[in-house]
Amino acid sequence: PPSASETPYKAVVFINFAGGADSYNILVPHTCAHKDMYTEYAAVRAEVALLKSSLLPINASGQICEQFGIHPSLASVHELYNNNDLLFFANTGVMTQPVTKEDYSRLTKTQLFAHNLMTRESQRLDPYNLEIGTGILGRMSDKLTRSGYHVGSFSIDKSSICLVGEPRVSPSPNIIGRKGVTKFNEAPSMPDMLDKIAALNEATTADSGFFAETWSDSLLQSLAKNDLFHSQLNGKSTSTPFPTTGLGAKLSMITKLIGTRNERGADRDMFFVELPGFDTHANVGSGLQHRLNEANGAIAAFVAELKTMGVWDSVTTFQSSEFARTLAPNSGNGTDHAWGGNYMMFGGNVQGGQIVGQYPDDLTDESPLSMGRGRLIPTTPFDAGFQAIAEWVGVPESDMNQICPNCYKFASHQIFHEGDLFDGP
Repeated sequence: PPSASETPYKAVVFINFAGGADSYNILVPHTCAHKDMYTEYAAVRAEVALLKSSLLPINASGQICEQFGIHPSLASVHELYNNNDLLFFANTGVMTQPVTKEDYSRLTKTQLFAHNLMTRESQRLDPYNLEIGTGILGRMSDKLTRSGYHVGSFSIDKSSICLVGEPRVSPSPNIIGRKGVTKFNEAPSMPDMLDKIAALNEATTADSGFFAETWSDSLLQSLAKNDLFHSQLNGKSTSTPFPTTGLGAKLSMITKLIGTRNERGADRDMFFVELPGFDTHANVGSGLQHRLNEANGAIAAFVAELKTMGVWDSVTTFQSSEFARTLAPNSGNGTDHAWGGNYMMFGGNVQGGQIVGQYPDDLTDESPLSMGRGRLIPTTPFDAGFQAIAEWVGVPESDMNQICPNCYKFASHQIFHEGDLFDGP
């Protein structure tokens, strides 16, 4: 592994709430001087509305309401917001350019309401394929690598386009299981098995085939990575007890990988993790509560462990989902695929205690943002937050057009910068 530079370490963690989170029950209007937004919310959401008394209140400025309410299952998020370590992005989503309900179908490149296509685009943020085949964190990794940083890239349990960069620029993303890495061939049939595999695949002649050489090179790199990560992670534990849930195990593994940053010589790390189960077409109340209980416990432990490790200020976590859900419920007490939603970002260096973007001031179908049944057109693109994150991790300003190739489609007030979302470099 390379030696780390003298640059202070930073990491970005991308948490995807897969399935389309009902985020208008994550961030809810509470107390609003100019308009009774909670009553409007309760009327539109009908039987899936949360009781006002159950909400965890937070203060906000520059929005339609002076107070909003966080879902009662998210006590750790409530605490982070009040400690100025977490912010919300209001009515945010995958966008090609600003649109209205008269022209959105013509001006939006991404096919709306489809899980696969909107998931992919929420992790790519390149609707016109100007940086073809790459994801938002992969492009950051490439630019940081070219600027001399040593960058690690990890997805827990499954691959993601989010981490993919240009070929042969940054090291390839690593997929690490939530339980760690199993040593290759733990019981070999001969003691020098790995040496024989290496000798066989390192052998080359003048007429060796290109594809065979490439395959052998890839195999040897994979074996080397397996040995490296097994030795670094085997027996590694956390100081904080994590919940025995899927997301708990995944975030625990991220802290263990962060703990190997010096052995790996990493200046920057990019992580992707997913929490599934948000496709709540039926019984959204209990389904969302269950998923958010899991998120709450895992986030609380994750934050505590990062603080114990002394890297809380060095790690920024961005949470999103491919789309939000209809404000109006269906006949099964569930909600269906929609568009703009509310998401969060947290970390020790995050300028928290604020809601950025613009929370809708009309949740009815008469709203200029409503496409029917409470499908709201987003007014802030996901690109806005990632532009600020890219600046924070050290991507040069001259490279920002490649990181966010579609940002030029939006007005300056719709795109955020490091100073808007972070306390400092």
